[in-house]
Amino acid sequence: MAPPRNVVKIAVQMPDAIPQLIQLDQAKPLAAVLKEVCDAWSLVHSERYALQFADGHRSYITENNRTEIKNGSILCLSTAPDLEAERLLGGLQSGSRERRREALQHLVLLAPDVTFAQEVISRDGLQRLGTIIEDGDDLGEVLTLALRAFLELMEHGMVSWETLSIPFVRKVVCYVNMNLMDASVQPLALRLLESVTLSSPALGQLVKSEVPLDRLLVHLQVMNQQLQTKAMALLTALLQGADPAERKHMLGYLWQRNLRQFIYKNIIHSATPLGDEMAHHLYVLQALMLGLLEPRMRTPLDPYSQEQREQLQALRQAAFESEGESLGTGLSADRRRSLCAREFRKLGFSNSNPAQDLERVPPGLLALDNMLYFSRHAPSAYSRLVLENSSREDKHECPFARSSIQLTVLLCELLRVGEPCSETAQDFSPMFFGQDQSFHELFCVSIQLLNKTWKEMRATQEDFDKNWVAPGHAGGAGAAGPYAGPEAQLPGAFPNQGECTSLWGGAAAEADRAAASGGHAGPSHTVSCWEWVPVLAPPAPVPHGPCPRSVPVSKPSPCPLRPPTQGATGEAEARAHGPDPSAAFAPPLRGDTLPQNQQPEAPGQAVVLLPVPQPQGAAVRGRGGGRQPTHPGEPA
Repeated sequence: MAPPRNVVKIAVQMPDAIPQLIQLDQAKPLAAVLKEVCDAWSLVHSERYALQFADGHRSYITENNRTEIKNGSILCLSTAPDLEAERLLGGLQSGSRERRREALQHLVLLAPDVTFAQEVISRDGLQRLGTIIEDGDDLGEVLTLALRAFLELMEHGMVSWETLSIPFVRKVVCYVNMNLMDASVQPLALRLLESVTLSSPALGQLVKSEVPLDRLLVHLQVMNQQLQTKAMALLTALLQGADPAERKHMLGYLWQRNLRQFIYKNIIHSATPLGDEMAHHLYVLQALMLGLLEPRMRTPLDPYSQEQREQLQALRQAAFESEGESLGTGLSADRRRSLCAREFRKLGFSNSNPAQDLERVPPGLLALDNMLYFSRHAPSAYSRLVLENSSREDKHECPFARSSIQLTVLLCELLRVGEPCSETAQDFSPMFFGQDQSFHELFCVSIQLLNKTWKEMRATQEDFDKNWVAPGHAGGAGAAGPYAGPEAQLPGAFPNQGECTSLWGGAAAEADRAAASGGHAGPSHTVSCWEWVPVLAPPAPVPHGPCPRSVPVSKPSPCPLRPPTQGATGEAEARAHGPDPSAAFAPPLRGDTLPQNQQPEAPGQAVVLLPVPQPQGAAVRGRGGGRQPTHPGEPA
C-alpha cells in the first residue's frame, strides 16, 4: 500500500549514534516529530534540539520550510538555534584566541540560515562582532571571520545599514586603505563599504570622503580577482551615489589615470575567466559612462545660442565651399541666406532652418555632437559622404543630417542611454573600454556603413521612414548575425559586401527581372537598409571564460569597407585617377585620425595606472577630499 502523500521517508543522523530511518508525517507538528526522534535515542528535553538539513547551509527545519523535506532527505539532530547562538556568542567573549576563532567559524557556517540569524541578532550578536572588527586586535583570520559573519547576518535585511556607527565605518575604511593587510580582509571590507554606500546616503558620503579613488585603483592592479571585483564594486557604487556633475568629474579623473585601458587589457582580456559579478560591474560602469550623454540627448538646440549657430555653420562649411565665400563679399545678404538654406538642405536637413530639425528630443544636441565629431575627425569621409548624396537623384539621396538624427536616436535606444542600471544585467561591450569617445566613433562607422548599404540597395526617400528597424527586430537580427561574438565589439568587424548584399540581392534581382519583362519593377518585399548598421544589436555579453586569443583586437582582420593605407605614391596616384568609389563610403582608419595617446591598444601590452603628482598627504577623493585635477598633468 502506497504511503499517504503527506508522508516522506527520510534519514535522521546524530554523531556517535545509529541513524534512524523514519516516515515523517508532514501533518504532524514538528515538536511532536522531534520528541519521537529524541525518544528513539533516549534523549530528554527535546525542546533543546532541532533538526537541520545535513547538506548545503545546514538550514534549521521550521514549520515554514518543512515542505522542502523530500523523500530521501538526510537530516541531522543538533542543538536548538537559540541555545547554539547563546553558546557561540559566549565564545566570542572568551579570552582564548582559539575559542574565539572556533566560535567565529561556526557563526560563519550557520549565519546564512535565517532562523539562526534571528537568534544571534536578537542577542546583540552584531554589536559583539562589531566590537571585534573595531578593536582590530587580530588582523588575520579572526578579523576575516568576524567580517564574514557580520556580512552574512546583515544580508538578511533584518537590520538597516544606516544603523552602523561612524567609528565602525571609519575602521573598515582603515582596513581598505592599509598597505600591509591580509589579502582575505580587504575584499570583505570593500564588500561591506559597497553595501553601506548603496544603502545609506549619509554613510555613503563618509565613504566617498575617506576612500581615495587612487586607493581603489591600487586594489584593481593587484592580480587577485576577488580583490579586483570588490574594488570595482565599490567604485561603481561610489559613482552611482554621485550627482551627475561629480560623476563626470570622477570618470574624467579615472580615465586620466588610464583606468579604461587597464580594464580593457588587464581585466576584460585577462587569461583568467571573467566572473559574473565583475561582468555586472563592468555593465554598470558602461551604463554610467553612457549616462553622461543624457543631458545632451535631452537638450534641444537653442536657436538663440551663438555657439550652437556657429557649430551648425561649421558643419555646413566643412562640406561645402559656398558661392558667397568663394566669390568674396559681392553677394547680398538675401543671396547669402538663400545659399546657406540651400546648402543646409543639401546637408540633409528637412528644413532650411536646421534648428527646427534639432529641436527634437531625443536626440537633441547629441545628434549635432555626432555630426560635428564626424566632420572634424574624418573630414574627408564626411565631405565625400555629403557630396555623394547631394549629387544623386533626389529620390535616391540618403539625407545625411536626417539619417544622423535618426541613427543617434536608435543608438541611444539600443544602448539604453539614460536608463537606470539593471541589478542583474551583465551585457557590457568591450568596445566602450577600447578607446575614448566610443559612442561618437560608433556613429562615424555606422553612418558610413548605412550610407553604403543605402546606395547598394538603391533605396529611395520613400524607404526612409518605413525601413527603420525597431530595436527588438534589430536585436534579434544582430544576435543571430555576424556580430554576436566578441569580434562584434571591435571597430574593424563589419560584414563584407557579399554578406551585406545577401539581405537584398535576391529581391533586387527579382525586381530587375520584373522590370526587364515589363512587369512590376519593385521588389517583392522591403528589406531594411538599417539592418547592417553594425551596432544595431544590443551589446553581446562577454563570454565568461578566457578571452579568445584569436579575437583581432589590436590588428582587426582586413575589411573590404576599409581600404589599405596609401603611401605618398599611392596618394598621388589616387589624386590622378580620382577617389576610389569603395573608399568614398569606407569608415575612417581610426588609427590615422586619433591622437597618438588615443590609439586602440593591443591587449597583449601591459597597462599601468598612472600616478598623478600630488602634494604630500593629498589624495583625490570621491567628494570632500580635496580638489581633483581638471586637466591631464595638473596636480590634484
